[in-house]
Amino acid sequence: MTLLTVINLKSTIKYLGVFIVLAFAKAVTAQTTTTDNDVVDVDNQIVAETLAAMDSVKPVKKRFLIEGVAGVIGDYVILGSDIVSAKQQANRQSGIANISNCELMESLLSEKMYAHHAIQDSITISDREIEGRTEQTIQYFKNGLQTTDEQKVADFYKKDNIAQVREALNRLNRDVLLAQRMQERITEQVEITPEEVREFFSKISEEELPLFNTEVEMAQIVVIPEAEQSEIDIVVNKLKEYREDVLDNGADFAAKATLYSDDTGTERAGGVLELQRSSPFVKEFKDQAFSLREGEISEPFETQFGWHILYVEKVIGQIRQVRHILLIPYISVSQIEKAKAELNAMRDRIILKEIEFGEAAKEISDEERTAQNGGKIINPNTGTGRVEITRLESDMASTLQFLEKGDVSGIIEEKSPTGAKSFKLVYVIDKIPDHKANYAQDYLKIKDLALKDKQVKAINKWRNEKIADTYIKIGSEYNECDILNAWN
Repeated sequence: MTLLTVINLKSTIKYLGVFIVLAFAKAVTAQTTTTDNDVVDVDNQIVAETLAAMDSVKPVKKRFLIEGVAGVIGDYVILGSDIVSAKQQANRQSGIANISNCELMESLLSEKMYAHHAIQDSITISDREIEGRTEQTIQYFKNGLQTTDEQKVADFYKKDNIAQVREALNRLNRDVLLAQRMQERITEQVEITPEEVREFFSKISEEELPLFNTEVEMAQIVVIPEAEQSEIDIVVNKLKEYREDVLDNGADFAAKATLYSDDTGTERAGGVLELQRSSPFVKEFKDQAFSLREGEISEPFETQFGWHILYVEKVIGQIRQVRHILLIPYISVSQIEKAKAELNAMRDRIILKEIEFGEAAKEISDEERTAQNGGKIINPNTGTGRVEITRLESDMASTLQFLEKGDVSGIIEEKSPTGAKSFKLVYVIDKIPDHKANYAQDYLKIKDLALKDKQVKAINKWRNEKIADTYIKIGSEYNECDILNAWN
């Protein structure tokens, strides 16, 4: 196996999966909110692609190509406009440069093939799941349009009313989910053994081994300056006043969020957020969202971001559509200096070996997620402590460039999207420089590549078997596409 083969493998995985990226962009779901203050904006290009996708997901009744139709597979059509939208989205979101129309057609054929055979194999998607994804999409556009008026969303979709939008999005989301379930079924039994990993790696020649970027394993101690009690009392009393005004006088919660909330990511949209139990919001926020009934407003409560009140606007199955107002108590200069002094004192103790870094993290770190693990940071994508420096925020990456294994950084100041300050120390547990792939050192990465290779082979085998008994018709403009020969 040559390096070119490995690169082609990775590209193949992207192509086979690109329909999920495209469909996800078209559906524009917003489940990946990491905190309660992420910024969401509407992109006109994504809107155009969503509209095109909504119009294209229609069963075919007659078996011939008409103007504007690029292909037919099973009971589905692929429009010429789908290819255009897919190319735009692949270039801007998937990181696939210069992807050809032939390659995009293959990805879209795969998508429709998966959906078609998912139905044949009696795979079902619940109405609740489809409608939940549709409501997330609609809420996304509400946020971006800074409106609570669903008719404005319908106008933006160029539909007469919101019911038509929901109907079209439900069709689109049903097929996206069917395709995903079919792909999962094909690969769910695929496993990789250590011997297969070794064999996969052995086929890559020495001069063609991939180069891996510098990685670090690190731990951190985070100290968040505390507001004085008098400042906390001020914001809590303000939140209580807002709550009482809404409950007693019928004041508009969304308007108050727009006027007063310190959450710059949601205040323009009236503080609106959407979450499920699996969404990665902080625990205190989720606890409030799922303990209230529709129409109720919480008492003021605290998270690491500040103080909130939360209004449950709508309950849709396991989804909560909420609004919140965040107020951050004023932090005095003296409190900031106190936090920095605490960190400096602890750094001195660590340098003098009076205390281990991990014990220091457990003792003073305000970040609960890492403190009990001795401050160690886990890469959520791999489940290990190793992370590429290039994937870190620029300030952190710059600091780590000059640190070596065993070093402790000076104080690093960070500011959240809401403007809240925190200070941290970072300890470099290990640092792995740029290097060619090494079987022992990079086993998990190599194992992942080997597994993907095996999954692609399983998908290709399944695809080749299904092509023979599936109605497929591809437009003549794709006759010169060698990559589509297997589909004819």
